[in-house]
Amino acid sequence: MRIRILFVAVVLLVLPSLASAQRWGRERFPQSGACFFRDKNFRGEYFCVGAGANVGAVPGEMNDEISSIRIFGRAEVVVFRDVRFGGGSSHFGSDVRNLREEGWNDRISSLRVEPLDRGDRDSRDSRDRRDDRGEDRREDRRDERRISNDDADKIIKRAYQDVLGRDPDQGGFSQYRSRIIDDRWTEAQVRESIRSSPEFRDRLRTSAQDVVRRAYLAVLNREPDAAGAEPYIQRVLRDNWKQQDVERDLRNSPEFRNRR
Repeated sequence: MRIRILFVAVVLLVLPSLASAQRWGRERFPQSGACFFRDKNFRGEYFCVGAGANVGAVPGEMNDEISSIRIFGRAEVVVFRDVRFGGGSSHFGSDVRNLREEGWNDRISSLRVEPLDRGDRDSRDSRDRRDDRGEDRREDRRDERRISNDDADKIIKRAYQDVLGRDPDQGGFSQYRSRIIDDRWTEAQVRESIRSSPEFRDRLRTSAQDVVRRAYLAVLNREPDAAGAEPYIQRVLRDNWKQQDVERDLRNSPEFRNRR
């Protein structure tokens, strides 16, 4: 019994240490796994994790710095807001060009890359992939059988939780259940529709406001005023600015220079 307890304790200590091997760079893409990019659209430096590996704590210089994910082979990614696989989480089974659109830009603190067997892969409705030349291609593997209400509800619930961070209301269930069953919508179409909703746009803006607020408090030691904050909010939304970008610009402001 003591040996078993000791073994479990060692495993718990070792798993988070896998993160120490991760460094920003341009390593070789894995045959099966995922790569995590610093910038959207799979640009900038990145690090890769093989299928079956976990990163219990993303290293400090990489924590909350991931903006896009590219998946290779038979794998899917589970991301977490907190270290040691805590806090909110989302599953991604296909490439994510811009995590901001999923509500996850610069918010990943730990992650898992889970291997999929062929049955898992073929059961998914569609996949967005990019080949080695960067060209898009879509795989549509839709099952010919009619999807059940329970299956549709699982798709809807997963999409709502991943995109909006909440369970769907009755109206959402009714709307998307009809789309999936009657109009043969894929999960990707459900997610795209949710991302075009006013609620999601408000969620993105709230996230951008939080970025700007933290930058103001860090540099100017005050709450942002509406007129001064709005240009920065737009830069976060449109240009993918991070908190350090806002802070750098604030340090060039007359207010900051006059305080020194």
